[in-house]
Amino acid sequence: MKIKWPNWLLSPFTINGAVGFLFWIIFYPGLFSSDSFAAIEMAKSGELSNAYTASWAIFVRLFSFFGQQIGLLTLINVLVLIYSITALSNTLFPYRVARIASFLLCLTPGVSGIGVTLWHDIPMTSGLLFLTASLISSFKGESITKLAKINLLLGSILVTFRPNGVPTLLLASLLLLVFFKTRTLSRSLATIILVSTFVTLFLSYGALNQPPINKYFSQEWMRNDISCFAASSDEGFFERTTGIKRSLHSQWKSEEACKFLNRFTLGDDEKVTSTNYVPTTWLQLLRKEPIFVIKTHAERNAYLLPLPFFGPPNPPFLHTNIEFQDRGIGWKFEEVANDARKYLQIWNYLRVLTGWAGFWFLLLVVATIREKTFDFKLLTIVNFSLLIILFIFAPIPDGRYALFTLITAQLVTLGHIVQKLLEKRNLNV
Repeated sequence: MKIKWPNWLLSPFTINGAVGFLFWIIFYPGLFSSDSFAAIEMAKSGELSNAYTASWAIFVRLFSFFGQQIGLLTLINVLVLIYSITALSNTLFPYRVARIASFLLCLTPGVSGIGVTLWHDIPMTSGLLFLTASLISSFKGESITKLAKINLLLGSILVTFRPNGVPTLLLASLLLLVFFKTRTLSRSLATIILVSTFVTLFLSYGALNQPPINKYFSQEWMRNDISCFAASSDEGFFERTTGIKRSLHSQWKSEEACKFLNRFTLGDDEKVTSTNYVPTTWLQLLRKEPIFVIKTHAERNAYLLPLPFFGPPNPPFLHTNIEFQDRGIGWKFEEVANDARKYLQIWNYLRVLTGWAGFWFLLLVVATIREKTFDFKLLTIVNFSLLIILFIFAPIPDGRYALFTLITAQLVTLGHIVQKLLEKRNLNV
């Protein structure tokens, strides 16, 4: 007797979601870095900060039930990410190709492994995936279903979970309107911008009573440039170029700021005071030493470049453990999780490829030139907007910042391979 399974049980999201759920069970309650523990502390204490955006702060507070159910946050993260990938895959490829390509991608550490990490990069990436899927459907003139409207609304909210989300959205919208002047697309973009802007302002001022942008953290990339310059120049030249007092030269300098974390040693009071003069100082540095600034950003963010101008990039990527062991959080199935970590670590060992966003963006550009479809042009424009914002404003290099690029380019690559294999075997796609 042939068993007839219910349609929902065989749906792409159910199957892909089962993969993410399995990863979540194995690593329950998830993977946690120092950033994750900062979010947990906010959730438990209720002292919410705009350092990671108001949306993220409120999300971790409410959906963890005030810090009592941290594992629920990582479950939401991975399932929403997988749902957004499935939605985009369904708009890019024929049904069978979409199912296979999205399933294979969800099996990788770059999706289900990173998805169970408590990072705000995950929902922000999901937001961009939802929005690109919705915009593709909108441009094709497909009827906007209730589910598609929900995806559009959800994506508009999720992109506010990282500080660079809305700026990326604004730049991408501007470029899309320049290249594709259609009324349907314009309406969708206007809706997205209005919703994301409203959510950002309402939650920042209404719920947190704080500005949308954290003044100190928003200047981190500027401080890094200044600290790097201090490490490479003598006191007099540093003072003449930046206007910062010579006596502060030794406190500002940090060779580590050129490529990764800034080690400058200003006191707490001076750090607060510096926010008043850092923008002006950085502009002076840009005006007098533009080549230095550009080269510093290029070397620091080498993983965003399509070619290895500074050698093979080696950015941090997946976080495969619980960073602090004394905070009352540990794996439920520790032995299984420790064994499974080895699978996730493959993506870190191969991060010269798996975390090299510039390389994957280059593949996407090549695919766009070959296919010449709106789908690929849209993906290229959104990815370009993300990468250029990161190139300028990212304080450190980190593969998770460009997760949207890694996922979309790898999905396109897998979809192309799967479609060719099916066609070669004369199978329906």
